[in-house]
Amino acid sequence: MKILVRVLPVLLLLAAPAANASELLPSMAALAAKVAPAVVSIAAMAPAPKNPPLDGGSGKDRASVFHPTADTPGDAASTVVPPPKTVESLGSGFVFDPSGYILTNNHVVNGANNVTVTFPDGTVYPAIIAGRDEDADLAVLKVDAGHPLPFLRFGDSAKLRVGDWVLAVGNPFGMSNTNTAGIVSALHRQIGDTKFDDFIQTDAAINKGNSGGPLFNLKGQVIGVNSAIYAPNGTSDGIGFSIPSAMAEPVAEALAHSGKMTRGWLGVGTEEVTPQIQAALRLPNARGVLVGAVFQNSPATSVLRPGDVITALGGLKIANSRALVIRTAEYQAGQSVEVDFIRNGTARQAQLVIAVPPPAQDESIAERQTPPPVPVTLSAYGLGLAGKPAANGVSITSATGPAAKAGIVAGNVIRQVNGIVVITAQDVRKQVEALGADPAVFLITGAMQDGSNPGPRWVPVKPAK
Repeated sequence: MKILVRVLPVLLLLAAPAANASELLPSMAALAAKVAPAVVSIAAMAPAPKNPPLDGGSGKDRASVFHPTADTPGDAASTVVPPPKTVESLGSGFVFDPSGYILTNNHVVNGANNVTVTFPDGTVYPAIIAGRDEDADLAVLKVDAGHPLPFLRFGDSAKLRVGDWVLAVGNPFGMSNTNTAGIVSALHRQIGDTKFDDFIQTDAAINKGNSGGPLFNLKGQVIGVNSAIYAPNGTSDGIGFSIPSAMAEPVAEALAHSGKMTRGWLGVGTEEVTPQIQAALRLPNARGVLVGAVFQNSPATSVLRPGDVITALGGLKIANSRALVIRTAEYQAGQSVEVDFIRNGTARQAQLVIAVPPPAQDESIAERQTPPPVPVTLSAYGLGLAGKPAANGVSITSATGPAAKAGIVAGNVIRQVNGIVVITAQDVRKQVEALGADPAVFLITGAMQDGSNPGPRWVPVKPAK
């Protein structure tokens, strides 16, 4: 009786808040009914691999599943059963263009020679693969229905916040038109799954077969493509990953119209903004990326220059170098984009036309065309610099006078001058000559005069008169 007396008041106290909480939770019934007609189930047939993996993959499991075309009959001890000649991949997708274009994951249809699409009303269509983008793990299918199909619109994944409600619809374990709901658990996750990992993490249940299905916001807009799950037990553990619409939408349009995604190139070499760089360049914060080099005949030529700090691309803030890579990958070559940057403490804006990356040159040809590097002597600083660049900067061959007094020794490497990344000895010469009689601040790596090696350090050196 004592236990009942103690528990009952707790139950009574919890009853009222539970009722109030149920009133606050959004009903997704109307949303689910609205989007359902455009979400499809996908069956892709592919030749069976000669040597299938024995472990079924790693713990970071994709949200797709492969099945043999038939069960294995008979007694395994007395019957020899040939391996299946084909395997079937079951996944999900959605119509994003009423003329019959469907977006899904590349891994759902990769290697398939026969693909069928089933709509919620039971209608089945054969599909062709209109285009695939392995780098983003996306693919576009095309069906010929003979009439406009119900379709979904993309939303802006950049507006998502952790805690926002989302709805996932798909075909888990072959169970079509399955709806699961949850929240955005995290943003910008990197899980080593694609070249441009920038996943939305959600706790909406995503299982094998959900791959390629849409993730919706409460407006019924597609803000993600469900792609992977963390599943150490083989099923959903409340950690699912979706490709954001910022990446999925341009890829979908490119694959539908041209069959391929030709990503753009800015033509800059960058590195992170460290606290030291922030202080040296008098930046308000450490967000953004430092431009260390601008390649010739690139989109950035005559627009950006070493020492600039890129803070936004296309109106979206850039926090670090990886964010710039991903944001650039969301644009097709030929598109114009606005870049925000800081130069000499002043915020600026400019337009760039994203270009196709140049083809890689044969190294032997490049070496014959490039004049051999020569050593450089900076007498006013007491520095001798190697002509051949080091792996991460410019090697110091001698240090006397002002450089030696500042603690620099031969064998050290100069990585930056006053916050500007240097690659060759000529880069160092250019930067110090621009300073005139002002001190140069070198980012140095290597041992100090006492033999200790504290790591990268900033060393100011005032030139001799």
